[in-house]
Formats: sequence, C-alpha cells, structure tokens
Amino acid sequence: MRIEGRIVPIERKSWSWWRERSERERRILALWLAAVALLALWFGVCAPLFQRINALEKRVPELEMLLNRMRAQPTAGKSAAGAVARPSGEDLRSALYGLLAEIQVSAELRALSPTRVEMRLPEMPMKDALETLDALRQRTGARVAVFSARSDGSAGANARVVVELERNP
Repeated sequence: MRIEGRIVPIERKSWSWWRERSERERRILALWLAAVALLALWFGVCAPLFQRINALEKRVPELEMLLNRMRAQPTAGKSAAGAVARPSGEDLRSALYGLLAEIQVSAELRALSPTRVEMRLPEMPMKDALETLDALRQRTGARVAVFSARSDGSAGANARVVVELERNP
C-alpha cells in the first residue's frame, strides 16, 4: 500500500509536467524516447541474437559432419593406420575403458552386452567430446548407435554427451 501511495503522486506529477510542455517539445521528446527504445532493442536483443546465429551457422555444419562420420558404419577394408587392432576376446567395455585411461578421460561405462556399451562422457566442450568420441570409435572399430547431447546453448559451452557404441562380434 505504501508503494502505491507514492506512485500515484509521481504519476500525477509526470503527467502534469508532460502537459506543461509545448506541442513541439512533446514531439521532440517522443522522438528521442522512440530512438532510445529502438537502440535498446537493437543492442539488447537483435545484435546478440544475430551474433549467436552467425556463430551457430559456422559451428553446426562442422559438428554435424563429425557426428555423421561417427555414425557411419566402419568399413571392412579399413587401413591399419586409422585403427588399433583390438585383442581377441576383449569386450567393447574393456577396450573403451583402456582407451579412456590412455587419453586420461574419465567416463561412465555401462555394458549393455559384450558388443554394446553406454558411455557418459564428463562435461566438456562439444567439439572436444565429439573428437574424443570419434577417436574411441575408430580405435575400437565400433559405431555410434545412439547419440544424445545436452548443452546450455552458449558458444563454447560444456556439453553432456551420452552415446551407445556397438561393434560386430
């Protein structure tokens, strides 16, 4: 109640001040007010939005290309330079665990079967997560069966990546 009691006199004073201005002064003040509102809208909303759109237009195609490469089925005639021969009888979870220890990344691994594993990578930049995932995929001979990523949306932000990798026995 106290605030309402204070606002009413201010509002009345403002309207009386406005009415005291000449028609020409009111038009000039209205133009300035409109210009300030447009500038605030441009610099507060439009410019940051356009910057974000431009950043995403550059970044999304790169990430999509990397994701599509990871989802592709590994070919049978793969060269030995791109892949490490996996030990015979080693299940996919063990292979991933060893490779993650090698590159010093801790991830949560859950074996769904001897040839299928769910992996939760720690929070890291999306590009790093996809590069790590691609390297693991290539070195184990697995393919990405399910992919899920969550990010807060800001450029260069950390993402939570969960994938299911599988390989043929």
